[in-house]
Amino acid sequence: MYEFSVEQAANKIHDHKSRHYFSEVLNNYFNGNYRSSAVMLWTVVICDLVYKLQYLKEIHNDAKAIAILDEMLDFQIKNPANPNWEMNLIKAIHTRTNLLEDHELDGLEAIQKHRHLSPHPVLNKTDILFTPSREMVLADIRLALDAVLNKPPILTKKVFDELVEDLQNVKDLLVEHAQLKRYLQSKYLSNLNAEVSCHIFKSLWRITFKTEDKRCDDNREINKRALRILFESNRDLFTEHLKKDSQYFSQISNNAPMRQAIFFLGDYPHLFELLSEATREIIKVKSESDIDLLTVSYFLSKNISEHIQKLISRINTEYSHSLVGSNIDQLRIKDLRNHAKSAGIEDRVNNLLITIYINSKNFDSSDELFSKCIKPYVDSFSGEDVQLLVNGIGKNPQTYWRSRANSDHSLVVQRAKEVIPGFDVTEYEFLPKPTKPT
Repeated sequence: MYEFSVEQAANKIHDHKSRHYFSEVLNNYFNGNYRSSAVMLWTVVICDLVYKLQYLKEIHNDAKAIAILDEMLDFQIKNPANPNWEMNLIKAIHTRTNLLEDHELDGLEAIQKHRHLSPHPVLNKTDILFTPSREMVLADIRLALDAVLNKPPILTKKVFDELVEDLQNVKDLLVEHAQLKRYLQSKYLSNLNAEVSCHIFKSLWRITFKTEDKRCDDNREINKRALRILFESNRDLFTEHLKKDSQYFSQISNNAPMRQAIFFLGDYPHLFELLSEATREIIKVKSESDIDLLTVSYFLSKNISEHIQKLISRINTEYSHSLVGSNIDQLRIKDLRNHAKSAGIEDRVNNLLITIYINSKNFDSSDELFSKCIKPYVDSFSGEDVQLLVNGIGKNPQTYWRSRANSDHSLVVQRAKEVIPGFDVTEYEFLPKPTKPT
């Protein structure tokens, strides 16, 4: 069972070359060749660190990685038979990056000592050749995996600067969510440790929801998309990070960034309660002042059913016969419907859609809102839904006096005949009547 856990950890080694070489370490270990395993383990650790630096140099143009590699190469050229560059490499990475902790450096120094003892005879000892124990080698293997091999290659927090620059360059190219997700996952997310991930999350939050300047304004949408993808990669980690530093994350601008913050919190309502009370109050006021924002502000309601009813009540009281197409974006309706579907109450959204349409402000709005809210869903309306729709149409001339009313409302009449027993269209003078055969 113990060995199996080491094998599982070995499968998580990032670099495929290191993973291949490490198989030799395990083969020697499982076959009882502990001396050979200890020697090879040190070699794999050094190779893996070099691979990490080369990745940072080639992919991210990381200045620290470039400097360390250049220094090690210079040392090797000047001292071709001196192996001290290996420990110099580890110490340079420890002092100039955030990859190695102090205790991990101590552990790697022990691995190096065991490696040097294993292949070299000692003449003044009873056993001329040192033989490491099984337990010693296993402990070294586990430490090497945890401290180096299983860690991603991104070593510095400066990757954020490159990420932001990169996002600005690809924002018009990677317009689909799946495209951007694959791109970020391949180039960044798969190579981040928890500490750097949290640093990037915190910095992205700042430039998306707080900072106001031309560059942030121009890139706020792509930054928000990236922030969402990053959050989705490890919800628990970033939720806990936000909880621990609530005051920082509560610093949200009252202007344009606030709107983006509300859209983000609408996707993750549990984060709203982690913000400061003062910030929550500002967000609440902002959300309730705009029906479009209120539509996505799920965090203001106990559940989705209550949220739908809140929207219906708000429209009936404050937007009576005054809604235009731009008041509520169609994307909000689709998002709301998806949430309701997940909760098993998709039919409740029909009531909201009908309420939106029958409160149209003018002919153009009625045309647009019928196309958005009624036509795509009318076949799912129940008898009660249709009756609410018919009654609402009769109270708003802007819905039935327009030129498209006959063709649009014929769909309503057709559905009414299907779900309302004995429905008689002649009782409603504002609805289109069937044409009489000539």
